[in-house]
Amino acid sequence: MENTGPIAFFVPSLTVGGAERVTVSVANGLSKRGYDVDLVVSYNEGDFRTDVAGSVNVVDLGTQRIPGIGIGASVPALVRYLRRQSPQILFSQMTYANDMHMISQILSGADTTAISTIHNTLGMQEESKEKLVQWLQRRLAGQSDQFVAVSEGVAKSIVEHVGVDREKVSVLHNPIPVDEVQARAGKPVDHPWIESANIDVVLGVGRLERAKNFGSFLRAFEQVHAARPDTRAIIVGRGSKRAELETLAAELGIDAAVSFPGFVDNPYGYMAGSDVLAMSSVHEGLPTVLIEALACGCPVVSTDCPSGPAEILKDGEYGPLVDVDDDEGLAAAIRTTLDEPLPSDILIERANDFAPAAVIDQYEAFIRSFVSVETTDSVDKRSEPLTPS
Repeated sequence: MENTGPIAFFVPSLTVGGAERVTVSVANGLSKRGYDVDLVVSYNEGDFRTDVAGSVNVVDLGTQRIPGIGIGASVPALVRYLRRQSPQILFSQMTYANDMHMISQILSGADTTAISTIHNTLGMQEESKEKLVQWLQRRLAGQSDQFVAVSEGVAKSIVEHVGVDREKVSVLHNPIPVDEVQARAGKPVDHPWIESANIDVVLGVGRLERAKNFGSFLRAFEQVHAARPDTRAIIVGRGSKRAELETLAAELGIDAAVSFPGFVDNPYGYMAGSDVLAMSSVHEGLPTVLIEALACGCPVVSTDCPSGPAEILKDGEYGPLVDVDDDEGLAAAIRTTLDEPLPSDILIERANDFAPAAVIDQYEAFIRSFVSVETTDSVDKRSEPLTPS
């Protein structure tokens, strides 16, 4: 019998995070195009709950994290959901959700196409994991019918670390709400350097952690500032490395020219008001900060790290790429961009390639390559969450 169940997405919760935001955006986009969409969550909590379209059916498995098990407690409920609803496709997001999905798929025996979505370069993610955990996760990952990678670099890492054929990996970019980013970019920012027409601002945005490599950003900026004393640097974000970075700025003699405002509600205003955004990361998946900066018309420079920057910037067409930890190269790229920035309309045009409509087109084509689906007019299905029992 032909499976006529919904298109489903599984994520642990709807708390604020990149994978959760992407899941809600894609689910909403498909539902608005007439697809029957289930958004399956282990526990229906988080700020993104209010962003879910009324036409998306939220399935609350009603399970919580249990110490030592985590979202593994969701497996029995997810098995019941698969057996009862028999979705045509189930996309899971995030590593442990992918693991729980594969276990549940095996136990349920459901006629569902199982899709694991990978957001980060696998080799980088696994460095800190125990060998047994790595082995188990690779074995479970191998049970996926297909993988979705958010960039070509992530796709390559799946092939290398899971050992699947490239044909089993499809690249579907994360949707970026370009219109929303641009609307918020027009709002005022409470920072004196952003307001000043006499200051060139070099912006960094991200978690203050090792992977973002803001030490390299500061060392590069020290060279830029030496050549152009009117430049200032703003690093937006919070994290465990803040004190270390503030100390480094003082040691480099640039502490008066560097601002650490911490977390801000509207980084897009900073992007719109800055002269260049510099990304110094060691590794990424598909760095949305670059796309968001492009959407704001802010020129960008980036390390050519695995993975995503080269793909977003089309090998340097939309912004210079430099080697990871090449402080001098990053400084030179920043100076060149300050002197000869790309026109904002060109940057915005590139950002639109990652807008939700374009990404939903990709998802539609992907879904239809696996199943035959009929779409209907979108209707409001918001009600009390369905909890499998």
